[in-house]
Amino acid sequence: MTKKMMTRWRTALLLIVMGPGLALAAGCAAESPTDGPPVLATQEVDVPALPAPDLYVGSPYLGELRNSLVYGEIWERPQLSKRDRSLITIAVLQALVRDELAIHIPRGLDNGLSPEEISEIILHVTFYAGWPTGVQASLTAAEVFEHRGLSLGELPRAPSGADASTPDALNDAYRSVPRLGALRNSLLYGDIWERPLLSKRDRSLITVAVNQALYATSELRTHIDRALDDNGVTPQEISEVILHVTFYAGWPAAVNAGRLATAAFEARGVDMSQLQ
Repeated sequence: MTKKMMTRWRTALLLIVMGPGLALAAGCAAESPTDGPPVLATQEVDVPALPAPDLYVGSPYLGELRNSLVYGEIWERPQLSKRDRSLITIAVLQALVRDELAIHIPRGLDNGLSPEEISEIILHVTFYAGWPTGVQASLTAAEVFEHRGLSLGELPRAPSGADASTPDALNDAYRSVPRLGALRNSLLYGDIWERPLLSKRDRSLITVAVNQALYATSELRTHIDRALDDNGVTPQEISEVILHVTFYAGWPAAVNAGRLATAAFEARGVDMSQLQ
């Protein structure tokens, strides 16, 4: 990426994170005066304003679909709330290490997520996508919070003494790495999943979305089952998570997730003709 392209991308993100006035002062000053001010994309719905010439000049129809399909339709579907959609979008963008995270953390705040909940999303996703993703997401969130004058409040911990047992289906996975199996019980399920800032439903939505995005087939199968059987997620919500994540992680991962969801629904006698 050229220096000029990097400057334009940075300006686009600043417009979202800081607002047009501050962003133009901080970012656009680096552009040549002959470039002119960025032209904001025509908005059909309440979507983050992005400078279309910077982001979509190489694929203008993509810019149209962003407004008409991604924000005009998918984000407006009532099967998940805007908060839920921000929850899973932030999680997926962290897992995939995408710069768009700097757009969707502010959008998540606008959609009802608290700074503490965003912090908790980052913590949770780290255990499914790896430590480097958590570090990058933490830095991005800190910048957003600073620009908005926000600070983290109390982050309550899990109740002490919580633990979980490893399902028989996973015994082979931990037989060769026994310490990992112990940490799964004491840390992942005994600590992280028990922290009260996010509900079990929230955590299942996040985990299904991330495992879809990462094409983690075995784990996704496990977490679709867990979401349906233990954590209050409905078949329609699972279906909607898969649809939403498609536009952030791609079609092949969605097809894989759709097959697993179909098997899970059939095993539970779900009438899939009623899904929307």
